[in-house]
Amino acid sequence: MVDPVTITGAIAGIKVANEAFGAIKQMIQNGRTVADCGTALGKWMSGVQAVEKEAASRGSITGDNASSRAIEIVSARNQVRQQRNELREWMQLYGPSGSWDEFIQLERQFRLEAKEAKQNIQKQKAKRLNTLKNVLAAFLITVFFALLIGVALIVYLNIPTDPSG
Repeated sequence: MVDPVTITGAIAGIKVANEAFGAIKQMIQNGRTVADCGTALGKWMSGVQAVEKEAASRGSITGDNASSRAIEIVSARNQVRQQRNELREWMQLYGPSGSWDEFIQLERQFRLEAKEAKQNIQKQKAKRLNTLKNVLAAFLITVFFALLIGVALIVYLNIPTDPSG
């Protein structure tokens, strides 16, 4: 499967989805099962996920090309929806019995794996941030005690030692 994190943007997503879609249709037409199409389906789903991610973040589209990007996103979304409908039809017409149900299960598994991968990345970031905070706290404590010792040493060295006075 393609790493869902590496595909960004609706244009890149639709390119990946289109490429994989053609391969899937060809494989199903040749009598292959959904399991045989696993790699291509994974690529298609990654492309779809990139399109959906871009669509979900469209509120942040600003600037001169905002309307053209919005059109690209809507167009890409419509295209992947149409592809999904075509996949369903192809699997029901040309694929072995139960192909569509198998696809639905594979799609669910892919989404769960993508969600888990995203959560793992977030956990790793949180862990690195926590480690950085701990190192910074240890550094600040060390600096504080070094300054405290330095002040104490200066005070001690400035105490008169002459008993006569």
